[in-house]
Amino acid sequence: MKQGSRGYSPLEQPTAQQVMINAVSAGPITVFLLGTHTNFAIFLMTNPQLKKNIEHIYVMGGSIWPHCPKKNNSRPEECGNIGNLFPGDDNPYAEFNFFEDPFAAYEVLHSGIPVTLIPLDATNTIPITENFFKAFEQKQNTYEAQYSFKAMKMAHDTWFNNHFHENVFMWDYFMVGVALSIMRNSANDNGENEFAVMEYTNITVVTSNEPYGISDGSNPFNDGSTTSKFKNGVHSGHVQTGNRDPFCLEKNQKGRCKDGYTMEVTGPDSVRVLVATEAKRNQDANSLLDREFYKSFLDVISRPQQSGRFNISTQFPYYGEIVYKPDFGTRKKGKPFVFDMDMSTGDLIALLYLLKLPVEQIDLKVE
Repeated sequence: MKQGSRGYSPLEQPTAQQVMINAVSAGPITVFLLGTHTNFAIFLMTNPQLKKNIEHIYVMGGSIWPHCPKKNNSRPEECGNIGNLFPGDDNPYAEFNFFEDPFAAYEVLHSGIPVTLIPLDATNTIPITENFFKAFEQKQNTYEAQYSFKAMKMAHDTWFNNHFHENVFMWDYFMVGVALSIMRNSANDNGENEFAVMEYTNITVVTSNEPYGISDGSNPFNDGSTTSKFKNGVHSGHVQTGNRDPFCLEKNQKGRCKDGYTMEVTGPDSVRVLVATEAKRNQDANSLLDREFYKSFLDVISRPQQSGRFNISTQFPYYGEIVYKPDFGTRKKGKPFVFDMDMSTGDLIALLYLLKLPVEQIDLKVE
């Protein structure tokens, strides 16, 4: 960036890649991916020697089976679109995080590192119901709970239709809850946890559309040439160029493009992934909060421990030329992990949920 006439001293802020290199080099470590996979895929491709330090990758994203939530309850039923793109006319299959960079998602899932996926198939069974919304409104005992509810209420009050409680789900924070529960039960290799039903599935990520091996100028791997770098392979077809891509639209039919679709497949291009299929019901059958994670989320976000109010002197300590570092003393820290997030409301709420947990359970290295 060009400096102004007054000049300035740029902050010595490490890049995202350097931060991940530092954290993973200290390994072993776990990775949470809640947004687009671009940064982490670049890290894996440029630092293959560090893969051995990554024990597991937990991902919120993808969509596999043709199910969606049924009106007035949280049980899935057959529906038109598998994915959640809007309007979805040209690609009814993809979930947003995977659609933003399908090749990056493909690289992560095919990295050889164990992956657990919490896709739309599972999050579609845990909407922000009216009962949960009311319970949250009545349980704002901490600053973190107040912030999280205000963010949720802002989305509720400005939603484009009257179906907020049917359209909005606990995407990111449900994934975090499931991942932490699995990590606490790490002795089980079947992903047993408190909040979600799990099963192993063979999948891949669709990165381009058939026919393969024909260049039409849409695929960046062709570099403007007529010969693809991935000759006749799954990466060599048409790449969706945006909403209303003419290639993807078919009159009176579903869109034909599948970029970012986490498709169930067999054969050499498949990878075995542990997948959440649905949210578990509340063990208390009489509770109005009919999913077990609803109760856990409200309990964690309302804990008095690790609660704090924004303070510029601690949030930006360089104003006082003092660096504050947490002193954990003799406390034994939990599993270290990298938290790769975007700046969506859901990811920020997921981060607050994580920060409310004691350091004995998790040791957040990067966010």
